[in-house]
Amino acid sequence: MTQLNKFLLAGCIALPVSLAHADSKPFPLSYSFVGAEVSYVDSGNSRNKSTNPDNLSNYPELGLTLGHQFTPNFTLMGALGYAETETRRTDIDTDILRGSIGGRIHPGKFRLAGWRPFGGLGYSYTDIDVDGALDSKTEDAIYLEGGLQRMMTDSFVFEAGIRARTELEDGYVDGQAFAGVQYLFNKSYPQRPKETVFERPEPEPVAPPADTDGDGVVDPDDLCPDTPRGALVDEDGCHKELTKDIKETLYVEFDLDGTEVKTEYFDEIGKLDDLMTQYPTSRILLEGHTDSTGSARYNQNLSQSRADSVMKVLINQFAVSSERISTTGMGESQPVADNATEEGRAQNRRVEAILSGKHTEIMKK
Repeated sequence: MTQLNKFLLAGCIALPVSLAHADSKPFPLSYSFVGAEVSYVDSGNSRNKSTNPDNLSNYPELGLTLGHQFTPNFTLMGALGYAETETRRTDIDTDILRGSIGGRIHPGKFRLAGWRPFGGLGYSYTDIDVDGALDSKTEDAIYLEGGLQRMMTDSFVFEAGIRARTELEDGYVDGQAFAGVQYLFNKSYPQRPKETVFERPEPEPVAPPADTDGDGVVDPDDLCPDTPRGALVDEDGCHKELTKDIKETLYVEFDLDGTEVKTEYFDEIGKLDDLMTQYPTSRILLEGHTDSTGSARYNQNLSQSRADSVMKVLINQFAVSSERISTTGMGESQPVADNATEEGRAQNRRVEAILSGKHTEIMKK
């Protein structure tokens, strides 16, 4: 037996022993691979020893493999094998070069203790070179195979099995036990299912309790639900009250000997209307005044006319009830400035408005 044959035979024994106990990994869905294979061939033609002196002795064989698994159930592969042996009867050295191509079928999920079974069918072409022979012999054969595979790491597969190769011309059958390792690349794995994240549903927004009167105290806690807008309230939603005297003074100046209210004073008169609205029980007193020009009787009548003119503005422009207004003429008796100067006399020609009355007030914010 040649040194090569001894090496190949040792490989056939050592490779399964060294790899078969490794942990199994899941197979990719698809992948390409290159690999190495060692095998031992039981040469079927050696059984016919009497008819052909060129029958071959049994021999170990070394091979290279290349292929692609297209789906979890189908692989297409090719192999190139080389062996050295001798003729059975004449001991002539012989070189064997074999090429093959075939397909394999294997279950996608079925396993035998972590091993994936496979079965295959293929064609092989063998060139047999016998030393001293003028021509090499060639053989065409069909083979069937079966075996087991196991993922040893994420990139390496170990396999072992047997083949039966039938020579098409003479009909003899070679038996071949083999073991090999494949390196995987271009791997595709099943997509990991997306994790279902159970998100806690957002709580339905709860509408805050109503605050119908807008006083800042919600209706369930509001003991006074009809508080006027803008009123100061206590913790129960009831308005706070106080009692006070209300006095407001309005100055409206007039031209010399005039009683017409100038429009520039309308805004100030309007503020007086706001106060009367805020304090509905209050009353207003309009006091007319003059400077010292003219007689006292004349000035008395003039001052009364000026107070009446302001009252008409309140009634006609701001719709204040006449029942809440009273007027009086004070003449020249209450000057506020020096009548000796023109500026002082202008200040004395005026109407003063005094708003008064006891009133329980709703305090404003």
